[in-house]
Amino acid sequence: MNKKKILFSAALLGGVAATIHKYKKNETVTNQLIPRHWDQAEIQHRFQLFTDTLAEGTEEELGSFFVGKSKKDFEKLRRKQLTWLETQFLTMYKVKGDSVNNLRGLISYRVATTKKEYTFVLQVARLGDSKGVGWYIQKMISQDYGIRFLKQNYLQLTPLKPQEELCLIETDAGDITLRLFPQAAPKAVKNWRELARQGFYDNTIFARVIKDFVIQGGALDGSGQEAESIYGGYFEDELDEGLYHFDGAVCLGNHGPNTNGNQFYIVQRSWVDQEQLHRMSLPLQIRSHYEAVGGIPELDGRYTVFGQVIEGLTVLRQIANRPTNQQDAPRQSIKIKQISFKKGHQS
Repeated sequence: MNKKKILFSAALLGGVAATIHKYKKNETVTNQLIPRHWDQAEIQHRFQLFTDTLAEGTEEELGSFFVGKSKKDFEKLRRKQLTWLETQFLTMYKVKGDSVNNLRGLISYRVATTKKEYTFVLQVARLGDSKGVGWYIQKMISQDYGIRFLKQNYLQLTPLKPQEELCLIETDAGDITLRLFPQAAPKAVKNWRELARQGFYDNTIFARVIKDFVIQGGALDGSGQEAESIYGGYFEDELDEGLYHFDGAVCLGNHGPNTNGNQFYIVQRSWVDQEQLHRMSLPLQIRSHYEAVGGIPELDGRYTVFGQVIEGLTVLRQIANRPTNQQDAPRQSIKIKQISFKKGHQS
């Protein structure tokens, strides 16, 4: 935690105490406003600081964030390991008063412990004087009961088992080795294995390549073969089973819910969009892994993940760096020579 930030919060106590008399419980709204980017930056900074203070600050420091009696509503979060996720204005408005103390708002504040995520809707007031201004919590409007993170075996983070089956994709650019996860996505893995063994993917191209996003193979859109699978057509999604869109994740492409066939993509992003990451409800272990290796968390829960690259990330990057046309097709075709399977070894 940044101690300087908390000291700054405590320093505002005097200024707020001098202006509390300007805050009334029943205020007259005079104008509805659209929050500007500086308002959003201000409220986010303020509630990142509030999160740090909940976790490690003193009672006096915590009290400097309130002008109402809502401090007790946050007791369950005191002294816990917390991750600030997001603070957004739901609405912003003016009330009667001087130009320093007349802004109010409703905000959504999301924060996570190691086990649960919480969302609060708060009424806030921007108060201050010549010594400084800041946003303060007037009252709690509502809160959820917390999204509990399920206890799962995060398969992509587990060590390779002795004699675990691995999948080798031989391409013009080099070899890519995958782990497969039939425990979590049995239909997807079975379809992949059998199509590969039938030679379905042999001498096909990566039809779509987007740097820092994905490389995609399988039947081209509009080819009429998108639905081809061992199940005789499209088959259902296998989601929310503890698999995530980390860098190197292997996933099924689709045209909407439960339209999986033979299209697949491999995530290629060695960084993560922090804004998108903080909008997701993720366990701390998964959030930390995204930050460490990269990926696309905003795709989680929408597409089936069934494998993970364990060797050949350099090859993946080489493919993703190839020049493409306006349809994201590589100007020089990159072929999958063949896909085979082998037994792995414990790393």
